[in-house]
Amino acid sequence: GFGTSSFSLNPYHSIYAHEMQLHTGLYEGLFSYDPSTLDPVPALAESYTKSKDGLSWTFSIRKNAKWSDGSAITADDFVASWTYLLDPKTEAEYAVFFDIIKGAKDYRAGKTDRQQLGIKAKDANTLLVELENPAPYFTKLLCHSAFVVLHSSMLYKQDWAAYGLVVNGPYIISSVDEDSLLLDKNPYYWDKSSVSIEHIRFLFMDDEEENTRLYNQGGIHWLMDSGDLDKIANSNDIQYAPMFATAYYFWNSSIKPWNDARIRRALAMLIPWDRIRSEARYSMPTNTLILPFSGYKSPVGINTMNEQIALRLLAQAGYTKGKGLPAVRIFYYPSSSQMENMDIIEEAWAKHGIKLERFEAPPAYSIREYRKNDFDLSFTSWIGDFADPIAFLLMWLSSSGLNESFYKSMEYDNLIAQSMLEEGQRRMDTLAKAENKLLNDAVIMPIYHSLSFNTIDTDYITGWYVNPLDLHPLKNLGFGLPKAKPFVALGKPVNAKSGTR
Repeated sequence: GFGTSSFSLNPYHSIYAHEMQLHTGLYEGLFSYDPSTLDPVPALAESYTKSKDGLSWTFSIRKNAKWSDGSAITADDFVASWTYLLDPKTEAEYAVFFDIIKGAKDYRAGKTDRQQLGIKAKDANTLLVELENPAPYFTKLLCHSAFVVLHSSMLYKQDWAAYGLVVNGPYIISSVDEDSLLLDKNPYYWDKSSVSIEHIRFLFMDDEEENTRLYNQGGIHWLMDSGDLDKIANSNDIQYAPMFATAYYFWNSSIKPWNDARIRRALAMLIPWDRIRSEARYSMPTNTLILPFSGYKSPVGINTMNEQIALRLLAQAGYTKGKGLPAVRIFYYPSSSQMENMDIIEEAWAKHGIKLERFEAPPAYSIREYRKNDFDLSFTSWIGDFADPIAFLLMWLSSSGLNESFYKSMEYDNLIAQSMLEEGQRRMDTLAKAENKLLNDAVIMPIYHSLSFNTIDTDYITGWYVNPLDLHPLKNLGFGLPKAKPFVALGKPVNAKSGTR
């Protein structure tokens, strides 16, 4: 049960979790995720070496790696794909993550040509990648679907039709319509012997009641996010876990007066955060962007209301007691928690004559596309793509295609650049300073860390594991033995000849 029928087949322009889940079946890069630990495991890279200084990485491409049309995958395919990814015309959202590659940042900015990129094919099966600075997380980054290899027929195309799509993952698209998408096992996949499920069908259904009924009856084996958890017949099938993810409000920092950090900070300090970030409302409320983990300590964000400081900041910015500030236009998708939050914010700001105007994104639009038109404040959530603070912090660079806030800070950019030259705890401390800058500039106002919810019988569907990215490579799934439904006992099969059990 996939939920929405809205998704992109182009992994270089996909930012949503449900798209990336689908892409685990269609595409593959040098590495993929271990399904239980999310550690990088070799995929198209049969082996690799790196220089002592950590700047040169050499990957050996599997000789039996093929596209779904039967042609060989070569190192030149990676050179062409990643050059296309970094091409300024492509405007790939995740391209900023490849700035660690030699020459990538200048190439993305249109300052140099492709010959300056540190991506070379030494021969048909050997790829050389040179980095600007050592990156201990490089293999983790290469697991991400935004850095897979693409077939040459798909490069620089605007329309990615499902039929005729040449892929290299464990599955190919067999059919697609408004109700479902069917994947068939890819006969040319290099590791096809490890793929046990022949067909996987994604059902596009938004009706929670119908989804729940179908799951309880066995018509759906895995319900991703659209179901009524209270009505699931076997509550043991409900899988939930903390995610490396955060939901937050963010400002449009490119237009006046919201480009002034004093004003953003002042309005944040007029909000009664104890009413919004309440454990009664959210399982994991937070005032920080990054979920705490070993080795990294997030700074404290704006977590209390302070009208005195807020009014002083507004006066310094030329808006004494808030007079003269335009109404704040907030774009959102409707939900009960969103409406409650906006009621709290509107009430707090109204005491100082500041208005909140609400704009609901039309159902036909991706809210990300809708925000491109114009907005002041909006809400979103972000899942870190690998277990490192940089997975959250790179997106706020001035040059990042993921920077929906259009935030530009030389100080912030310099801190991220400095971290690229550091290792260990020193690097983590610098990244914490960058997060502190982001939080205290009030570019973002975090609300809660997310929980993932799936409904699946993990005895029946094997190879599926709870993990902090809520990503489950389709290649690893298989069929086992289902749990008995409530009040039903499973007996042994009847022997047709003897009638015995």
